[in-house]
Parts: sequence; C-alpha cells; structure tokens
Amino acid sequence: MTAEELLAAARAQRVVPLYYEPDAARARLAAEALALGGARVIEYTLRGKGAERVLARLVAAAPAGAVVGAGSVADAAAALLALDAGAAFVVGPNGDPAVAALCAERGVAYVPGTLTPSEMVTARSWGCPLIKLFPASAMGGPAYVRGVRGPLPDLQLMATGGVGPADVHDYLLAGAACVGMGSELVRPAWVRAGDGEALAVATREVLASAAATARKDA
Repeated sequence: MTAEELLAAARAQRVVPLYYEPDAARARLAAEALALGGARVIEYTLRGKGAERVLARLVAAAPAGAVVGAGSVADAAAALLALDAGAAFVVGPNGDPAVAALCAERGVAYVPGTLTPSEMVTARSWGCPLIKLFPASAMGGPAYVRGVRGPLPDLQLMATGGVGPADVHDYLLAGAACVGMGSELVRPAWVRAGDGEALAVATREVLASAAATARKDA
C-alpha cells in the first residue's frame, strides 16, 4: 500500500484500530471482528517478541477487502521484520529517516510518530503524507491538533494515544485526518475471551459515528 493509498483509506475510515495480541488465533479473530465491523485498515503493533510472525499470519489471512499494517516500529531493524512479514503499511511511535527510506524503497507507506510541529514538517519532507501525532491526549488532545494546524493547515495528522470513542468527534472537527484507537476499542478482555461479536459491534458504532462527523464537517 503506497503512502497516498493509505492516506486516502485512513481519511475515508477516520478511525484506525490498533492492537497487540501475542496469540495468533486470538489476533486473527480480532482482525476478523474488526473487518466485520467495517474496518478496512487495521494496525497490529509489534510490541512483543516474535510479533512479526503473528503479523505474517494476519497478513496471509487478512479478511477480504482489509489490509493489516505494523505498528510500534521504532527503527530500521523492526521495519525490515515488518516489511518481510508483508505489512501493508508501517507506523512508528517515533520518526526515523532510515525507516522512511526503507519503506520508500519497498513502496510501502510509512506513518512516522511525531510530537512537535518541527518534527511533523520534517517527517513530511521524508515523503510521508500521513503523520502520527503521539501521544495525542497527553499533549492536549483536539486543542493541540487545532493549534498545530492553524499555521500548518495542510498537515494530515493521525492522532493516537489515549483516544476513545467519545473523543473521535472532537479530534475530527479539530482537523485530524483520522485517529488511531487502541484498547479503548479493541478491548483486551474481548480479545482474550474471543468475543468477536462485541468487538464487531463496537467497531461498527465508532466508524458510523466518525462517518457522521465527517458528513457534518464536509
């Protein structure tokens, strides 16, 4: 998935679910439930040893119409593991020009993590049109997004970190291109219990709410 394709898909979906689950079967059930709820862009974070092997299985068994990318990719070594596993896109908690170069070479979208306006502009200069703001809630949430985009209105930000379903409306109205949502949506208790129905319903609801906000803001 190219950078432009990911930006378009993320802007259309408005909420990108992300999660980590070390058990491959439970991780696959979660991906299937997210897709059933309407998610077409799903982020699996590489937060544990051997997570790239789970990612490879998720990519191979991705639900029809859905793509699975890798999150928590902090350096080029981790990026290489993610890309070799078939990640459709790569997301970092930080920004790394070596990761940007590697992803560009492979033709795969990279979403670097940033905090300050200077970091955001630098990340964009690497050829990354979608930029992650992390941790969003700790920096002031929607007010920070609005403040940054005042002088830099062309920035396409994915606000991630402490974002819950009740926050989506405010982030989108503040100008975020989309939000990344972890355990507030993909609840670990649901994943451990294999409760795909609860996850699918919650996903459908949050995506519908985000779509309604997008229509009001059009």
